[in-house]
Amino acid sequence: MKYLAQRVASACVLCSLFMQFLIVPSMAQSKERKKKYNVLFIIADDLRTELGAYGVTGIKTPNIDRLAKRSTRFDRAYANYPLCNPSRSSFLTGRYPTETKVLNSNDYFRRIDPSTVTLPQYFQKNGYVTLRSGKIFHGGIDDQVSWTEGGEPTNPNITERGNPNFRPTQPAQSDPAQAQAQTAGVNISDRNSDRIVVLEGDGESHGDYKAATRAINMMEKYKDQPFFLAVGFVKPHSPPTAPKKFFDLYDVDKIPLPVDFGTTPHALPGAPEISISPRNADLFIGRPSPPDLSREMKRESQLPTPMAKR
Repeated sequence: MKYLAQRVASACVLCSLFMQFLIVPSMAQSKERKKKYNVLFIIADDLRTELGAYGVTGIKTPNIDRLAKRSTRFDRAYANYPLCNPSRSSFLTGRYPTETKVLNSNDYFRRIDPSTVTLPQYFQKNGYVTLRSGKIFHGGIDDQVSWTEGGEPTNPNITERGNPNFRPTQPAQSDPAQAQAQTAGVNISDRNSDRIVVLEGDGESHGDYKAATRAINMMEKYKDQPFFLAVGFVKPHSPPTAPKKFFDLYDVDKIPLPVDFGTTPHALPGAPEISISPRNADLFIGRPSPPDLSREMKRESQLPTPMAKR
């Protein structure tokens, strides 16, 4: 990862240039034939702005912080949707989830609108090789046509969920880095999200390590032509997984907890009651019966018990 971040300095620019190319594509096609920048797009699953680059103290993210110093930091960037597949389909197509019609973890946006042009496709149509390593679109629902290298077909075991006529098959062959990201180096008993998983060595067995290695190899392979390289890391998605040396960076006794940390959260003083919704069962337990229902239940209780069939 350290080497990958260092290569960024000479090989690529970040999100600010995405919009520059999208808004003014003619700049790259001017009479002077200006040099096309290589673009490295990094995404990490469930990574919030709890980073040193955002002024959060106590968080040790030196590589990201160094990268951020020569980049444009966005302070008003939000999740497009509270689910992985709709959100990724949204920002990779430039359309709201209500426009892509992808609102769950199973639908493939191109089935709904085959004419969709994705962000990597746009670069592809403008003379770039488009490369993928790791998780970019939702797991099992990659958009293979978007990539010159690294794409994979969609997995019908995911996209056909809910189809009564579909018979589950063996999992589709997938990007090794992505396929192993959740399982490599993890015992089956450690997959609960509240477990801490310690990887051996530098985490070479984990899919994220392999995704970074593959990205480095891609940059070397395509260094002499313009490329759009998307690198997707599964972590810090639960369960917490890292080599021991990363856990050793922190003293758990000194990590500040939320002001109302506990197994049963409560709304803070002055917050609306709806801030913490009651459990579904609690909505019905103790609810008084409507008058009509009470009379019906009373009437049924007075009926003779039917005799069992002989």
